[in-house]
Amino acid sequence: MKKTFFFTLLILCTLSVPTIHALFPVPPGDTVTVSKNLIKFNITSALIRNYSLQYERILSRSVSAGVTVRVMPVSGIPYADNLIRWFDVTDPEAQDIIETVNVGNFTITPELRFYTGKKRYGRGFYFALYYRYGQYTFDNAFLPYDTEAGNEIKFNTTGNASSHTGGFMVCAQWALGKHMCLDWWILGPHFGVSKGDILALPSAPLSREDQQNIKDDLNDIDIPMFEQTVNVTSDKVSMVFDGPWGGIRAGLSLGVRF
Repeated sequence: MKKTFFFTLLILCTLSVPTIHALFPVPPGDTVTVSKNLIKFNITSALIRNYSLQYERILSRSVSAGVTVRVMPVSGIPYADNLIRWFDVTDPEAQDIIETVNVGNFTITPELRFYTGKKRYGRGFYFALYYRYGQYTFDNAFLPYDTEAGNEIKFNTTGNASSHTGGFMVCAQWALGKHMCLDWWILGPHFGVSKGDILALPSAPLSREDQQNIKDDLNDIDIPMFEQTVNVTSDKVSMVFDGPWGGIRAGLSLGVRF
């Protein structure tokens, strides 16, 4: 399945414009003069420090192809104080984790769009089929743990994950004059697979009993289609995992046509 997703990405990213035009030709007599290139910036995701830029190429009256790149620089959770208040997090240790952990991500998303309605050519309602490759990371998460000896230690925890997902999206796009556009991603669920690793370094050496307890707890994680390999020593805890992944695309983008 992973090879299939990756192969799909290569196809979408390497197809030349002439090749795609051959797949989706413009019918005779249906040719109009339009701006076929659009570059858009997602203004809503930028509010949470996810910077997303998309290029779209109009291929025919009803079909276009695009690719979106999104980057979130590694930093603290946006609006951490507000999250604590909104979700009524009262545990001081949980508050400390939310306030100090750093998160970041990178995704690339090629897609095909199919426009409906009378105008088309990159205008009106459309649905999209897309593939997404993502890389996600976190660090500086200090997790508390009570040892069998009655002492509290903390694990400095970091993690990385990569994912391959596919999905569909329902959207609408409008022309704002001749050279501007507004793109509304209404809803776009995606599902797929992921793999990653987590590393936790204790602030004090772990006893054999603590090592076994932690290993048992991590191996007892029971999530459908989730598999983990756990290794625990006196000075580190590591876990490699494979499992499902998913998410939702939504947002509002402002762009230029040329």
